[in-house]
Amino acid sequence: MPFPRLLMPLSRRFDALALRLAGRAAFADLEHVGRRTGTVRHTPVRAFRRGDAVVIGVNFGNRSDWVQNVLAAGSCRMHLGRELLDLTDPRLVPVADGVRDMPRLFGLGLRFVVRTRECLRLTVTPPPPPPSS
Repeated sequence: MPFPRLLMPLSRRFDALALRLAGRAAFADLEHVGRRTGTVRHTPVRAFRRGDAVVIGVNFGNRSDWVQNVLAAGSCRMHLGRELLDLTDPRLVPVADGVRDMPRLFGLGLRFVVRTRECLRLTVTPPPPPPSS
Protein backbone atom coordinates (compact mmCIF):
# COMPACT_ATOMS: atom_id res chain seq x y z
CA MET A 1 0.00 0.00 0.00
CA PRO A 2 1.41 3.43 -0.89
CA PHE A 3 1.67 6.17 1.73
CA PRO A 4 -1.82 7.11 2.92
CA ARG A 5 -3.10 10.18 1.09
CA LEU A 6 -3.99 11.50 4.56
CA LEU A 7 -0.29 12.31 4.99
CA MET A 8 -0.23 14.60 1.94
CA PRO A 9 -0.81 17.85 3.90
CA LEU A 10 2.25 17.05 6.02
CA SER A 11 4.30 16.24 2.94
CA ARG A 12 3.41 19.59 1.38
CA ARG A 13 5.08 21.35 4.33
CA PHE A 14 8.17 19.27 3.69
CA ASP A 15 8.11 20.15 -0.05
CA ALA A 16 9.53 23.66 0.37
CA LEU A 17 12.50 22.32 2.31
CA ALA A 18 12.99 19.43 -0.11
CA LEU A 19 13.04 21.77 -3.10
CA ARG A 20 15.96 23.59 -1.45
CA LEU A 21 17.77 20.25 -1.27
CA ALA A 22 17.31 19.61 -5.00
CA GLY A 23 20.60 18.48 -6.39
CA ARG A 24 21.77 16.82 -3.17
CA ALA A 25 21.12 13.35 -1.76
CA ALA A 26 19.10 12.30 -4.83
CA PHE A 27 16.54 15.06 -4.24
CA ALA A 28 15.33 16.51 -7.50
CA ASP A 29 13.04 19.33 -8.57
CA LEU A 30 10.47 17.93 -10.98
CA GLU A 31 9.03 20.69 -13.18
CA HIS A 32 5.71 19.75 -14.78
CA VAL A 33 2.66 21.51 -16.19
CA GLY A 34 -0.75 21.23 -14.54
CA ARG A 35 -3.08 19.34 -16.85
CA ARG A 36 -6.10 21.51 -15.97
CA THR A 37 -4.53 24.89 -15.25
CA GLY A 38 -1.47 24.90 -17.49
CA THR A 39 0.49 26.26 -14.51
CA VAL A 40 4.13 25.24 -14.15
CA ARG A 41 4.52 23.25 -10.95
CA HIS A 42 7.60 22.15 -8.99
CA THR A 43 7.48 18.93 -7.00
CA PRO A 44 10.37 17.59 -4.92
CA VAL A 45 11.07 13.92 -5.62
CA ARG A 46 13.80 11.38 -4.98
CA ALA A 47 15.09 10.47 -8.43
CA PHE A 48 17.85 8.26 -9.72
CA ARG A 49 19.49 8.35 -13.12
CA ARG A 50 21.08 5.40 -14.84
CA GLY A 51 22.18 6.03 -18.39
CA ASP A 52 19.33 7.53 -20.37
CA ALA A 53 16.65 6.66 -17.78
CA VAL A 54 15.42 8.39 -14.64
CA VAL A 55 13.34 6.52 -12.06
CA ILE A 56 11.14 8.04 -9.36
CA GLY A 57 9.25 6.14 -6.66
CA VAL A 58 5.52 6.90 -6.72
CA ASN A 59 5.05 6.92 -2.94
CA PHE A 60 1.52 8.34 -2.84
CA GLY A 61 0.22 6.20 -5.69
CA ASN A 62 -0.39 6.82 -9.35
CA ARG A 63 -3.34 9.13 -8.68
CA SER A 64 -1.00 11.85 -7.39
CA ASP A 65 -1.38 15.09 -9.32
CA TRP A 66 2.26 15.26 -10.35
CA VAL A 67 2.14 11.72 -11.76
CA GLN A 68 -1.06 12.43 -13.68
CA ASN A 69 0.36 15.73 -14.98
CA VAL A 70 3.54 14.11 -16.29
CA LEU A 71 1.65 11.20 -17.87
CA ALA A 72 -0.84 13.57 -19.53
CA ALA A 73 1.86 15.89 -20.90
CA GLY A 74 4.18 13.08 -21.94
CA SER A 75 7.19 15.10 -20.79
CA CYS A 76 8.66 17.18 -17.98
CA ARG A 77 11.93 18.73 -16.84
CA MET A 78 14.02 17.93 -13.81
CA HIS A 79 16.85 19.56 -11.91
CA LEU A 80 18.89 16.56 -10.78
CA GLY A 81 22.30 17.29 -9.36
CA ARG A 82 23.82 20.04 -11.47
CA GLU A 83 21.87 19.02 -14.55
CA LEU A 84 18.63 20.23 -16.07
CA LEU A 85 17.13 17.22 -17.82
CA ASP A 86 14.38 17.13 -20.42
CA LEU A 87 12.43 13.93 -19.85
CA THR A 88 9.97 12.15 -22.13
CA ASP A 89 8.17 8.82 -22.49
CA PRO A 90 6.85 8.56 -18.91
CA ARG A 91 5.58 5.13 -17.98
CA LEU A 92 4.56 3.48 -14.76
CA VAL A 93 6.48 0.30 -13.98
CA PRO A 94 6.17 -2.14 -11.08
CA VAL A 95 8.44 -1.22 -8.18
CA ALA A 96 10.44 -4.43 -8.69
CA ASP A 97 11.46 -3.15 -12.14
CA GLY A 98 12.00 0.46 -11.03
CA VAL A 99 14.36 -0.29 -8.16
CA ARG A 100 16.83 -1.96 -10.52
CA ASP A 101 18.00 1.54 -11.45
CA MET A 102 18.33 2.73 -7.84
CA PRO A 103 20.91 2.20 -5.13
CA ARG A 104 20.16 -1.10 -3.40
CA LEU A 105 19.47 0.36 0.06
CA PHE A 106 17.03 2.94 -1.30
CA GLY A 107 15.26 0.29 -3.39
CA LEU A 108 14.84 -1.96 -0.37
CA GLY A 109 13.39 0.93 1.65
CA LEU A 110 11.00 1.82 -1.15
CA ARG A 111 9.76 -1.75 -1.49
CA PHE A 112 9.66 -2.97 2.09
CA VAL A 113 9.44 0.10 4.34
CA VAL A 114 7.42 2.58 2.30
CA ARG A 115 5.69 -0.24 0.38
CA THR A 116 5.57 1.68 -2.87
CA ARG A 117 3.87 -0.29 -5.65
CA GLU A 118 5.03 1.60 -8.73
CA CYS A 119 7.79 3.78 -10.08
CA LEU A 120 7.73 6.32 -12.88
CA ARG A 121 10.43 5.70 -15.48
CA LEU A 122 11.32 8.52 -17.88
CA THR A 123 13.73 8.79 -20.79
CA VAL A 124 16.36 11.52 -20.82
CA THR A 125 16.21 13.49 -24.07
CA PRO A 126 19.67 14.51 -25.22
CA PRO A 127 20.19 18.26 -25.56
CA PRO A 128 20.12 19.62 -29.11
CA PRO A 129 23.50 20.06 -30.76
CA PRO A 130 24.93 23.56 -30.63
CA PRO A 131 24.28 25.63 -33.76
CA SER A 132 27.09 25.38 -36.24
CA SER A 133 28.70 28.60 -37.31
